Parts: sequence; structure tokens; C-alpha cells
Amino acid sequence: MTKIIVTSGPTREFFDPVRFLSNPSTGKMGHAIAQAAVKAQLDVVYICGPVEKKSTTVNGAKNISVVSTLDMLAAVQSELAPGAILVMAAAPSDFRPATRLSEKAKKSESIQWDMVPNPDILKTVGEDLASRRWDMLLYGFAAETHSQLENALIKLSVKKLNAIFLNNVLAPGSGFGSDFNELVVLRKDGSSEIWKDTKQRLGEKIIEEIRGALGTHFSSPSR
Repeated sequence: MTKIIVTSGPTREFFDPVRFLSNPSTGKMGHAIAQAAVKAQLDVVYICGPVEKKSTTVNGAKNISVVSTLDMLAAVQSELAPGAILVMAAAPSDFRPATRLSEKAKKSESIQWDMVPNPDILKTVGEDLASRRWDMLLYGFAAETHSQLENALIKLSVKKLNAIFLNNVLAPGSGFGSDFNELVVLRKDGSSEIWKDTKQRLGEKIIEEIRGALGTHFSSPSR
């Protein structure tokens, strides 16, 4: 059975015990993808950050909960395997505080935090696969607010993805928190499509896309 790793939701980077850096991701898209993967009889590993209870687990999947971006990276790396699939639908924080206070900072205190970049999970996975000479299908998401197509195409190329799903987070009625989404599918062969639907249906379409790529990718005589 083909293994698929689906990440979902945000991550949290704590400044002190009660305050953190995060984003509005609800995990609905990743949860829908993982559900569709179970229905397609794939071996599903669902890795999610802090989301609403209804999106924390997927029946029929191996469920792993994480908090920080480093946690998510470690969970993904522990599940990598030759011939597997990774769908990076999560929205991990790109930065974290350089230091974390052990006690809650008071309003009266004047505090400035230095931020350090978190590792790019897809880029790190690509480097891991190259060093191990493992072949996997890699899919990513791009949530952009400007130069959307240009930025997504850069990510597609630099991270050596099979496809990237450009999420127009500024489109009315779609994106973070919505049950609907508008995606531009950009494939490494240069083809593209625009998908507009419920996240549940888009999850099914993404799994259909991946299943269509499975046979041609791993049966190619050049591999």
C-alpha cells in the first residue's frame, strides 16, 4: 500500500508560556486531503498542528499532533520512506523567537524579541531524500498575497515539487477558515489548472491528481 504523509494546520512558536506566533490556518484543507487519501485506500499519516478538535484526527490514518515547526519537521522526517508521497498542506511558522521566557512577560516590561528563521520543511525533506537517494512524490501549497504566480513557480522549482497548489488567500469566501478554496494547480511539466470548490471536494481532486501521477512517476524507465 502506498504511503502518503499529509501535514495540516498551523504551528505555534512560543515567546513565553502563554504567547505565541502563529497564523489563521484551520487545517480544513489538509484534513480533507487526508480523508480523501483514506478513502482511496492509501496508507495515510496525518500530521497536524494545533487545530480545532474535529480536524485533529482522521479515521483510518496514523495521527500525529505537533506544536512547533521543528516538531512538525521531526514528525515528517520520521515517516519518510522510498516511494512515499508528501503533501505539505500545513502552514508552519517561518520564524520563531530566538529565546523563550520561562515566565509570562508583564505588560509593564519593555521587551523586544529577536526572531530566527525556522527550517523550510519541504526543502529540508528534499535534501534528506537526495542524500539517501530516495524517490518520493512531493506536493506543496503556496499562500501568497502578492506576485502570487511568480512566487509559487519559484517554490515549485527550488523545492523540486511535482506540483504546487497556489492558494489565493485574498479571494473573497476562500482560504483560511473557509469551507471553500480557490487553487491554481502548477505542475512541474508546465501545465496548470484553476480549481474552485469546497475543501472536501478539492481534497478528493488532489488525491485524484496524485494517483494519476503515481504510475507514470515510479514506472518511468529513467528511474
